[in-house]
Amino acid sequence: MALQRVYQELDERMKPTLHFYLYTPDYRYDFTEFVTGHEWSGDINIACETFEITTYNKQLKNDRRWLPYEEGYMVKVMLEYPEGKGFPKPTELFRGVIAARTINGDGTEQLRVHDYNWYLQQNEITRSFKNMRADQIIAEVCRLADVGVNYMDKTGYVFAELEFIEKTLWEIIQTVLTETYLRTKKRYNIRSEYGKLSLREVTMSPNRMIIERGRNLIGSSREVSIEEVKTQVIMTSGESQRNTRVVKVDAAAKKKYGTLTAVEHTQDVYGSGGLSAIAQGFLDEMKKPSDHVSVEALADYNISAGTLIEAYDEMTGMNDYYFVTAHSHSGQNGYGTMQLELSKSYNPEFVPYEKPDEDKTESGGSADLDSKIDNISYMSGFIGTAYDPRLGGINGSGDYSKTATGTKWAYKRTIAVAPKVIPYGSIVHINVPTMPEFTGLYLAEDTGGAIRNENGGKRVDVLIEGRTNTSRFGRRNVEVAILEKGKGAADARAKAAKWSSIKAAWQKKLDQRSKGGKGGKTGDPKRDKVVELARSYKGKLKYDWGGKNIPSGKGDCSGFVYYIFKQIGVDLGHGTMTQITKGKKIATSAAQPGDLVFFKGTIKSRGANAVSHVGIVTKPGYCVSLASSGCKEHGFLPSTNKTWGKHFMQINRVL
Repeated sequence: MALQRVYQELDERMKPTLHFYLYTPDYRYDFTEFVTGHEWSGDINIACETFEITTYNKQLKNDRRWLPYEEGYMVKVMLEYPEGKGFPKPTELFRGVIAARTINGDGTEQLRVHDYNWYLQQNEITRSFKNMRADQIIAEVCRLADVGVNYMDKTGYVFAELEFIEKTLWEIIQTVLTETYLRTKKRYNIRSEYGKLSLREVTMSPNRMIIERGRNLIGSSREVSIEEVKTQVIMTSGESQRNTRVVKVDAAAKKKYGTLTAVEHTQDVYGSGGLSAIAQGFLDEMKKPSDHVSVEALADYNISAGTLIEAYDEMTGMNDYYFVTAHSHSGQNGYGTMQLELSKSYNPEFVPYEKPDEDKTESGGSADLDSKIDNISYMSGFIGTAYDPRLGGINGSGDYSKTATGTKWAYKRTIAVAPKVIPYGSIVHINVPTMPEFTGLYLAEDTGGAIRNENGGKRVDVLIEGRTNTSRFGRRNVEVAILEKGKGAADARAKAAKWSSIKAAWQKKLDQRSKGGKGGKTGDPKRDKVVELARSYKGKLKYDWGGKNIPSGKGDCSGFVYYIFKQIGVDLGHGTMTQITKGKKIATSAAQPGDLVFFKGTIKSRGANAVSHVGIVTKPGYCVSLASSGCKEHGFLPSTNKTWGKHFMQINRVL
């Protein structure tokens, strides 16, 4: 079907202007006349859109401020039209919260205002979701962050179970939408409308704005690349990558571009039909060449991230519809220019689900739940015994399936206690010095007559599998630490239902207690300070190519690394190609917090093997870096992050 140009333009006389409103607990202020400039920006890979607003806020007769801008106050931006018959009514363009501001002695004040989806990237959780669609999961994580929900398209596919450990709410949203796409081939756009999150399926809307040379286009550039294309996918599933394999090949793409293979793995177990569908989803995503366009045009505030537009420019070959993947509008009162990043397809960051290993503990100073933990208080004088309900009646009732609190017992979780000493629902760490294999984290969910009465109630009965092990355990002295006091039988039942998530959350807390911080400290003040500073910017920075002004909230990867190290007196120079020459390259296995990690192939114009990104190592296999999706802590090896792992280049030691 031939493309038909659809002209949707307002008469110049009907062009709206921007009006800015500040909401305090007591008043609403129209501060439009104080605004001297603004920049409105967004990206389909970033949770929120942002207004950077510059105001003149100095009273003429003294050095006092006119308006009481404060962090946490709401700002609205309205599109307002001339009054009269036939003119549209005012419409809301943006609503958000003041997250940061800068006050200057000359009276200027800069406000950084994020829409309310910003809270999705500011909150981390450990949580499981069962038998829920993506839209239901998104609604639930919004509730956890007190983000309102507006319109939500139903996404169709129901996930049996997804578990996330230490993930931001935004990462969870990216993952469930990626996995939905793999199964349904449908894409969804997240945006904030009237201060609430909306989820809408991406469609080919006929109402498209046009950007065209000779009318509103100022400049453009275009890059088409097959450097990231894959023409065949080998897919495996289950606990081992040696399990069921499915191979999907796109014959046409292979003939045109050659053999380009990707190996993908999912820990979920599928039949051959289900695994084939997932493999096809990956192939459909990877077989298309990238077609990336950058344009500068006269500002149109009806265009933002996710908008479908038409673009025409004979010189660059633009002659089609494009999705806006990122935008930046700047100017004053609605007049100015906009920079747009365009793509032929709507392809937000691909974040496949990786099932966490709940028994895996991180090395490099993290707490080991299977040994005595530093910096927590244990009670001595406890007697430890063992039982297995399959070997006889439980609680003397002959019920082999239920504990005293009504839970279904579980090995490596259930203990029987005297409730007056250790209340039901308590989370307990038991240290068994003479049999350390039974040291671990347990839930108080059972009891018995002897346990209640012996040794003043200072006895715990550990549920252990098998006659041999229970006999071997016998009676011995143990140490008990009550990490969280329970609230009764109902509390025990609730905690038993989500034990894997609770265990992971306590792993995180104990990591911080054990060695002084997440992932541990090195004992080197400079290294520890670098990691502390780098982590303090997580979720607080906006990516700006070539940007170096990190205190203002903007910058790029090398600018971020330069700024962090400058705080401890180390000058790494600017740019990844300069920074990779600093220090010395070391073995990946020797990486320590505070080292630099470099990546290649993330900037296509530099080529597949040229350095293009840099981050700061925080713990084994992980780093903090500033990329297009913001400042995040992420894996850098194939084992800790499949996407970044494909681009890993080397580790440099500069401290």
